[in-house]
Amino acid sequence: MTTDTRPAVGTPGYATSSPELERWLARHIAEGFGAESLVLSMLRSGYNATFARAAVATAMGHRRAGPATPAATRAAVASPPQRQRQGEGEVPILFSLQAPAIRLYQQLLSDAECDALVDLARGRLARSPVINPDTGDENLIDARTSMGAMFQVGEHPLLERIESRIARVTGVPADHGEGLQILNYKPGGEYQPHFDFFNPNRPGEARQLRVGGQRIATLVIYLNTPQAGGATAFPRIGLEVAPVKGNAVYFSYLLPEGKLDERTLHAGLPVETGEKWIATKWLRERPYRH
Repeated sequence: MTTDTRPAVGTPGYATSSPELERWLARHIAEGFGAESLVLSMLRSGYNATFARAAVATAMGHRRAGPATPAATRAAVASPPQRQRQGEGEVPILFSLQAPAIRLYQQLLSDAECDALVDLARGRLARSPVINPDTGDENLIDARTSMGAMFQVGEHPLLERIESRIARVTGVPADHGEGLQILNYKPGGEYQPHFDFFNPNRPGEARQLRVGGQRIATLVIYLNTPQAGGATAFPRIGLEVAPVKGNAVYFSYLLPEGKLDERTLHAGLPVETGEKWIATKWLRERPYRH
C-alpha cells in the first residue's frame, strides 16, 4: 500500500483546507491508508506540517465516528506482504503495523551494497556515543556498546544512491535525513531500550531541535546476518525483528497530532554469536543541517 497519489495542491507551507483535500483524505482513509502515510504525502506536496497532522487527525476522527469498512479494518492490523516502488525496482514490505507505525522492507539493499557500506566504515570506526540529555554533548555509556562510523549526506556516490532510495520508499525528502551511521556490534554488544526522538524538556536534547526539528522516524538497515542474536526489539508491543542482510525496519514516532509515540521504545538485543553490522538513518521534520 503506498500513497503515490498526492493532493493536487501546493505552495510550501500551504495550510488551507479545500473540498478537494477533504475528498482526497476521505478516499485514502477509506482505502485503508494510515495517518503517517497521509501526513508524509501532504508534506511532500508542500503542506505545512502542523496543518497536515491536524487535517489528517480531523479526517480520521470523522471516519471513526462512522461504521468501519473492511479497508479501514485492514489498516489497523498487520498488513500482508506488499510492494513499494523505489524507482530502481520494487521493495517488498514483509509486514506493516499501523500503531505504532512499523514496516519491514525486504532487501532494501543488495548484498553488494551492504558489503560496500561495511568496507566504507571499517577505516573510521570509533566507540558510539549518545547525546547527553542535559548538556547536549556526546558521551560514552555502558548501555551502548557498538563501534560506529558517521557519514555526511551525499559524501560518497554509494551513500547518495542509498539516500535517494530511502527517500523514495519512506516518502521523507533526502534533505530531511541525517547522515548514515554504520554500526558494528561484537559478541555481547547491545543497545539497551531507548527512544530515538528528542525530549524538548531536556536542555541538551532541545539543542538538537535547532538543526532540522524533531526526529520523526528511524530506518535500520541490516548489513549482515549475525549467526545468533542481535534482533531489534520493541518491548512495549512484544515485537522482535530478526536481523537479515539487506532487510530494513522503519518506524515512525511522530503522531499526526504532534505527540511522540512512546511505543517505539526499542533496543538492539545482545549479539550472541558472530557480529552485527547495521546502517541507521534518522529522519527529521525539516531539512537537516549538520
